Amino acid sequence: MGYKILLPIDGSEGSSNAARHLAHIASMLQGAEVHLLNVQPPGDDWMVRRMIKTEELATLEKEWGEAAIAPARSILNAAGISCQAHIVQGEVATTIARLAQELGCDQIMMGTRGRSALGDLFLGSVAIKVLHLSSMPVTLVK
Repeated sequence: MGYKILLPIDGSEGSSNAARHLAHIASMLQGAEVHLLNVQPPGDDWMVRRMIKTEELATLEKEWGEAAIAPARSILNAAGISCQAHIVQGEVATTIARLAQELGCDQIMMGTRGRSALGDLFLGSVAIKVLHLSSMPVTLVK
């Protein structure tokens, strides 16, 4: 059975850096199974529900998720690594840890900073939460 790696993606440069690092690592692992994950925040705000129908929001979230995943997928495909994409909704860090467990991943690899106004000041809060929530190794890529 192959080694499974979850790569959370938010479309940031940190995500692309993690994808490049993963492409290098996965090329050395025979049969590595790579899962890309984009987590969309819950769209349960009453203003969102009032302005956008549930089906429309689901379509938008899928489009946003696919746009965020596209650069990482390109990097991995160029390195000859196939991957499976997952676009889900939820609290980002808990969803990453939960899905990694559900998929039976051996490792999570992710960028240290995502799309955040404070991204350059701190190690990403999502990365810190994933480190605390995950029961498997987490590799953070700068």
